[in-house]
Amino acid sequence: MEKNIILIGMAAAGKSTIGKQLADRLDLPFVDTDLLMEAWWGAPLQSIRDFLGLEAFLRAEAEQVLRLRLSGCVIATGGSVVYSEEAMARLREMGSVVYLRSSFETIARRLKNPLSRGLAMRPGQSIRDLYDERAPLYSRYAHLTVDADTDGEPEEILSAIIHAVSLREESS
Repeated sequence: MEKNIILIGMAAAGKSTIGKQLADRLDLPFVDTDLLMEAWWGAPLQSIRDFLGLEAFLRAEAEQVLRLRLSGCVIATGGSVVYSEEAMARLREMGSVVYLRSSFETIARRLKNPLSRGLAMRPGQSIRDLYDERAPLYSRYAHLTVDADTDGEPEEILSAIIHAVSLREESS
């Protein structure tokens, strides 16, 4: 496989967890762009967000994606990457962009530590506001959408991603 599988979605949608398992299943390398940001800046994501401020953080995240030169990988992205048209265009060129769609209720239940996750939120913005703002962007940029609301065994999500990506690759 030369193309990448790129996972997008809200924080707590399961991009890193599902991404690692998908990479293991397909025997592909796994790359998490949040971890790349932390390595690049030498600090946790929340510290980077606090230091840079929202707009500069979003630019830094987009720049991190634009630097990627990967093939045959499973890539989990930061949830706010969808704010950059340029970064999303790059990701769409790199492979199949899969939106792990979860309901707001699922995200709210899973998101245990929103104030320490490095979330790109404006002052006074709630998690609900963020969800409502981003959901249409994820849908717009995704080649494929997979329901990630299932709890427990992720087998259903992994199978759905593999099936959808293989169908997409066959048709191109």
